Amino acid sequence: MHLYCKTCGEPIDADDVNIKLAIAKCRSCNAVFGFAEQLAGQEARKARRNRDDVPMPKAITVDPWGHDLTITRRWFSWIHVFLVFFCIAWDSFLVFWYFMAFTEKSPLIFKIFPIFHLATGVGLTYFTIAGFLNRTVIKVASGILSVRHTPLPWPGNHRIETAGLDQIYCTEEIRHGEDNASFNYVVNAKLTDGRKVKLLTGLDEPDQALFIEQQIERHLGIEDRPVRGEMQ
Repeated sequence: MHLYCKTCGEPIDADDVNIKLAIAKCRSCNAVFGFAEQLAGQEARKARRNRDDVPMPKAITVDPWGHDLTITRRWFSWIHVFLVFFCIAWDSFLVFWYFMAFTEKSPLIFKIFPIFHLATGVGLTYFTIAGFLNRTVIKVASGILSVRHTPLPWPGNHRIETAGLDQIYCTEEIRHGEDNASFNYVVNAKLTDGRKVKLLTGLDEPDQALFIEQQIERHLGIEDRPVRGEMQ
C-alpha cells in the first residue's frame, strides 16, 4: 500500500505512519491526517483491477506472436470526414487570395497578412490526411517497448527498455473551450528511475487507453498498482 498526503500529494514514509491510530504525518507540509479511507479506496481499486477486463475497442487490434506483443490503433474517426470539407473550404479561400494578390500586383501587406492562416491550413490539412492514413503501432519485443506512428511522420515515437518499466497508467486531459470542454486520454509509463513518459496521447475514448495499459502490463507481468494522478 502507498499513502499520499491529502494536502500536498507527496508520498508518506513508513516511519511517519501510525497503524493503530490510522493517522500519518507529511514531512513536506507537516500535515497530519487520517488514512483509513485512502487505504479502503486502494483496496477497492485493486480488487476492481484484478477482476475487470477492458473489451477490445473497435479501432484497435492485438497480435500476440510468441514472446512479442503488437497493438495497432487506427487514427481514423468521423471527425476526419468533417475536416476534409473544412480543409477544402479553408484552402480554397487561401488559393483564391494568393492568386489575386500575385496576379494583380497587390501591396506586400496583402501577401504577408494571411501567413498565419496559411500555416493553419497546411497544419490542419496534414492532420486530416494523417487521420485517414496513419496508425500507431505499439510493440513489445526483444526487451523493448516501442511506439511508432506510421506511415506519415508524426512526433511521439518512443523506444523504452522493458526492464526499466515500473507501471503503465492512464491520465485524462481536459481542454476548456469557450462553451464546452473536450477530453483526451493519455497512456503513460512510469520508469524505475522515477521518470514519466507519455507513450500515447490524444486518445478519444478512455477504453482505448485502459485497454492498451492492461495489455502491456499483462504481457510484461507488471503488477497493476495505483499511480498518483491516474485516471479513475
